[in-house]
Amino acid sequence: MLVTLAVLLLMMTVIVQIFQAATGALNSAQVYQELDNQLRLLDGTIRSDLNGVTCKLTPPNDPSNNPGYLEYGENEFADVQGEDSDDYIRFTAKAPAGRPFTGRMWVPPAYAANLTQAQNLFFQAGYQPITITSNYAEIIYFLRNGNLYRRVLLVVPERQYSIVPTINNTATIAYSGGTSSGLAYQPLGLNSATVSWQAMNDISAHPAPTGDPTVLGTYNSVVLNTLANLTNRENRWAYQRFANDFQNNVTGAGGPDNLADDFNGDNVPDYYPTLYSETVSNNPPKPPTSVFTNPNTLIFEPPYGPLVPNYRNVMAFPYVFPGAYSRPQTLGAAPNYTTNYGWIHSPEPIVVDVNGNPQQYDVAAQTLPYLQNLNHNPIDLGDNLPLPSSGNGGKQTWWGFPTWRETLSQFWTDPTWQVNTTTNLGQPLGLAYQPATGLLGNFSQFLPDMTATYRNTPQPYNDGPFTNGFFPTGTAQYALWNGSWEDDLIMTGVRSFDIKAYDNSKSDYVDLGWGDDARLTGTIGFLNQTPPGITWNNQIYDTLNQTFAHEGRMPPLVEDQRLDASYPNPTYVNMGNFVPQYTLPLPGFPNGFPNYSSNIGDDQAGIVRLRRVWDSWSTEYTQAPATGVYLNKNSTPTNPDPLNGFPWGPPYSPPIFPSYPPPYPAPLRGIQIQVRVTDPTNQRVKTLTIRQDFTDKL
Repeated sequence: MLVTLAVLLLMMTVIVQIFQAATGALNSAQVYQELDNQLRLLDGTIRSDLNGVTCKLTPPNDPSNNPGYLEYGENEFADVQGEDSDDYIRFTAKAPAGRPFTGRMWVPPAYAANLTQAQNLFFQAGYQPITITSNYAEIIYFLRNGNLYRRVLLVVPERQYSIVPTINNTATIAYSGGTSSGLAYQPLGLNSATVSWQAMNDISAHPAPTGDPTVLGTYNSVVLNTLANLTNRENRWAYQRFANDFQNNVTGAGGPDNLADDFNGDNVPDYYPTLYSETVSNNPPKPPTSVFTNPNTLIFEPPYGPLVPNYRNVMAFPYVFPGAYSRPQTLGAAPNYTTNYGWIHSPEPIVVDVNGNPQQYDVAAQTLPYLQNLNHNPIDLGDNLPLPSSGNGGKQTWWGFPTWRETLSQFWTDPTWQVNTTTNLGQPLGLAYQPATGLLGNFSQFLPDMTATYRNTPQPYNDGPFTNGFFPTGTAQYALWNGSWEDDLIMTGVRSFDIKAYDNSKSDYVDLGWGDDARLTGTIGFLNQTPPGITWNNQIYDTLNQTFAHEGRMPPLVEDQRLDASYPNPTYVNMGNFVPQYTLPLPGFPNGFPNYSSNIGDDQAGIVRLRRVWDSWSTEYTQAPATGVYLNKNSTPTNPDPLNGFPWGPPYSPPIFPSYPPPYPAPLRGIQIQVRVTDPTNQRVKTLTIRQDFTDKL
């Protein structure tokens, strides 16, 4: 009897184990099958989006042709274990036939105009967004902390007069009294919390560059983007904004007059999208006999008006999202590097080998060991590289772009923030390079800005709201975060999102800036040659114009050998070897401009530069205003300026404003996207590879 019972228990135990194993295997198979299904869906979504790219991929593009744009950022190379978490791609796309893009648009109910102001304010929480469609959209893919996001903003300029007029996230609608009423965005779906315009409108937009909407009576600073607008970087989502109207052209008084400023009367706008603050500060006028006191100036406009230097903070070329980088490297200690390089997209400048005796490796002095120990995307399981030490970056992640959930905050004011009015006068909160002060209760930036303090402060993983003025702990904003969701999250468990471009010189898909990867070339910085050329596959290629091997810095350094895109010096060899272009004797300039070489490099420290970013670019950047009329308003009858009324610019003098070539003039013939995804149990990693041919768009 006991023997029979023991055998029975043993058989039952075996049967239970068999069922457990079978159930576990079935569950694993279901998990893997679900992962495969998600990857197929992701594959189809990305391919569909890329097939609809609207612009030509031989830069630059002319906005008058309504091309839209494509931009791809390489950031840092993948680490030794192949993980690459800081690449991104953004572009405008046309939807497949019959499958338009969808999104929200906030409109007041039809009965709002019949209500009193008090009734509108009482019922505002009931006003909800509606769903709209468009055949065109601005799409952004980026990865953060294993989450892959796909932000889709509709391109619907035809709805300009249908959107609710808004200034600083306050909506204005007509009511029965015939005037207007300021309303906050308080959707029921978010517990009637106050949110931003962008949270309720999945629409691509930018603030108007001219005028004061309160004075003009429009009560709307929002301009819905066309494809032509989006060709220029300053109009794209989450980039700094451009304005050119700060004063009255007739009286010279402060305050916009709805016309582009031309205070000095030279028939050239005082502000242009390719200006950044340092280009103005290096050109102090000293009229009337010595207009340009800096021989290396890039701006040759006749003397600026007195108000121009006050608005340098809105001259933000080349327009980058302040958080779209990891920790900027400042290579001041190494022999051949300076802080001017501004490695915006990079991990720590020093990595630490924590195996055995810790050893530090500097990226410039010990490049290859640095790359061999680089781990800018540490993972919980299966990581075969040393983890970064807490004193040198620690848990560092790439911030990427703001997600929909993050821009829910009512303090995300773009694009309803008019940057040129005397009330605002600065970039929207979250988009400025430097912290904003004195605005909305001194709220700090949405993500850390590029300051010395930030460069020396390791980032945490961004698993929750960034605890600053946007989502302070214990406030209604923090409750908003907890009550919302990741609306633009497309996939989780993503270990790497690696994008490569097809380079003819290598006949392969490569990282932007691959020439500075010592694992391929054995050195770093070897591309700074004169003339710039690279030998690969037994052929000589023009490094700047035919390859993606260089860094693509914009604004460039002097040693990058980039020339004015509209008026390059045909005799230029290097800064010390060229024939002057502009030698015509002029009053005050008896020798012309012998120091002007047409090299538009700028080595000033602190300049924010693009680096390893392919951009379809705009002809507005390559063809900046170059000619005008010399007019010095400080000239007097007793102390006249003899140049007044003289044609200014080529062929008499250098271009008034510099014109910048594309960061990478080489056409983008194709890209490869690799997505490495792990299952929820971290037992299996699958790789999705997508190759997109763009030869039909060159």
